Amino acid sequence: MTAIKHALQRDIFTPNDERLLSIVNVCKAGKKKKNCFLCATVTTERPVQVKVVKVKKSDKGDFYKRQIAWALRDLAVVDAKDAIKENPEFDLHFEKIYKWVASSTAEKNAFISCIWKLNQRYLRKKIDFVNVSSQLLEELPKVTEESVPSGENQSVTGGDEEAVDEYQELNAREEQDIEIMMEGCEYAISNAEAFAERLSRELQVLDGANIQSIMASEKQVNILMKLLDEALKEVDQIELKLSSYEEMLQSVKEQMDQISESNHLIHLSNTNNVKLLSEIEFLVNHMDLAKGHIKALQEGDLSSSRGIEACTNAADALLQCMNVALRPGHDMLLAVEQQQQRFSDLRENFARRLASHLNNVFVQQGHDQSSTLAQHSVELTLPNHHPFHRDLLRYAKLMEWLKSTDYRKYEGLTKTMQFYA
Repeated sequence: MTAIKHALQRDIFTPNDERLLSIVNVCKAGKKKKNCFLCATVTTERPVQVKVVKVKKSDKGDFYKRQIAWALRDLAVVDAKDAIKENPEFDLHFEKIYKWVASSTAEKNAFISCIWKLNQRYLRKKIDFVNVSSQLLEELPKVTEESVPSGENQSVTGGDEEAVDEYQELNAREEQDIEIMMEGCEYAISNAEAFAERLSRELQVLDGANIQSIMASEKQVNILMKLLDEALKEVDQIELKLSSYEEMLQSVKEQMDQISESNHLIHLSNTNNVKLLSEIEFLVNHMDLAKGHIKALQEGDLSSSRGIEACTNAADALLQCMNVALRPGHDMLLAVEQQQQRFSDLRENFARRLASHLNNVFVQQGHDQSSTLAQHSVELTLPNHHPFHRDLLRYAKLMEWLKSTDYRKYEGLTKTMQFYA
């Protein structure tokens, strides 16, 4: 099992920045045995996330693949089936009940014990452990350098407990919070320090005295043992207070993480809104044709100077809207596509109306010039073309616009004008 655990850690959990704490070989209860592994893991980065991961051996090779993962906070009940007799069956209640049969009772007990320790350390919500022996739910004392012989190898279970109880350095915000909370117990801590100093001084005096006389005095020995018992009780009280403060800090940390995530989402939403507003302003400023221009293109009087000027300005504005350089993705918008089609229809209708009007003007001027030439033929003099030139000069910009937008109509007008010239 140790080799499998190291292989899973190396191939599956290390690439995902996770640490494997406990593993149990299981199969589903009441079905054909298809073995898989349930793994208890924690992330190596903050905020710490605790998961139960199902790992299955691939059918096409000797490698393992991650099949499904549940967050430990979603685990409601752990049912060990029997707290007295050895029984490899156990249930995990997530969104539904998963029934498992472990390969051995020892593996099942080690896995449930690890789940209990992770729940006590990282989760604010406590999981309900049913039919579990009280011995499995007793937290092991922390291992110190004095209690572990030099060079002694730890077992797999010991490594899991060390990973669960390992020291985590406080950041600046956590240090500030714990300083505020510790102000309430400053008096107790100072008394404990004073008591420790007093005890240290008394021990130094005892060391300097005659050991034979101390051992002979049973009364002094009893007093010393009583002082030691009182010191141990006070240390236990301080540890209980520190444990409660740690739980409070964990709750504050979870709330601050939620607030930080909410602020990030709000900032992202605001950024997207600003970008969307910028794109909308760009389209409105460059692809919005004034109602006056639209009316001039549709109904403008091409026979009056004011109407010709209005139509010229409208035609230039329409050409600018149609030739605007769109940004990537704008052409995929339905509104942009509809506006471009509207501009195209306006251009085509106005070009047709302009060409028809200019054609009538050329025909009318051709008839007028013919009558004028007949009148001057007796006198053998050329008529004055200045009035005709002045009338046609007003349409110069519109002719240039028609040439750039609809060259076929422009070419037809040119032929008509040459015919009557």
